[in-house]
Amino acid sequence: MPSGSLKEFLASRQDADWKTYRRALQRVTGFFSFFQKQPPVETREPHRGPGEAVEDNGLSGFQQQFLAEKEKLATETLKRLEEDLKLEIKEKLRRERNRLQQAAGETISKKQAECTEKLADHRRQIEEKHKARLADLRFRLQLPDLPVEEKKRIEEEIRAEEQQITAEIRAKTEELEAELAAFTKEQQAAVGEMLEEYRRQLWREGKAWLRKEAERLGQNY
Repeated sequence: MPSGSLKEFLASRQDADWKTYRRALQRVTGFFSFFQKQPPVETREPHRGPGEAVEDNGLSGFQQQFLAEKEKLATETLKRLEEDLKLEIKEKLRRERNRLQQAAGETISKKQAECTEKLADHRRQIEEKHKARLADLRFRLQLPDLPVEEKKRIEEEIRAEEQQITAEIRAKTEELEAELAAFTKEQQAAVGEMLEEYRRQLWREGKAWLRKEAERLGQNY
């Protein structure tokens, strides 16, 4: 039998449907048994020789009706059990999907925070690496009586240094964004795989249970 809430659901459906099935079957059986228990009545039918067909006063017809009704009840009961099982599995999959997606979202958020911290550390390292050079250039730029050409050259060096800082930070940002995107994709794929495995597990357990119920009802599944 399936485990957890699915097991409880199947057990409850089994009790409810079997009670309904038994009540209906008892009514049909009682109807047929009534005619079977009637005392024989004297008739004036002529004597029949060996091998001649004997009238059964319609009992065979009632028996056929009984068997047909029994088959119909069993089929309807099994169909209802299967439909209820599908609804229960659908609901369990919905809850499991939400749980897995929430867990994956929390994991991705932690990875995002980790990447943000890495980028901040990298920015500090880059700025520290270029700090001394920029400080020297800016100091020289403030010297009195600095020729115009020299001033332009220093300003150009400062711009180049700042552009280098920006380029290095951008490269690290793109690297971390790609890392986060790949991680997110892996998490989403893992959710899909776990959900599919859970779906197969539920159906294996559910079908095994339905086969047992079909046997009890005299049906094939």
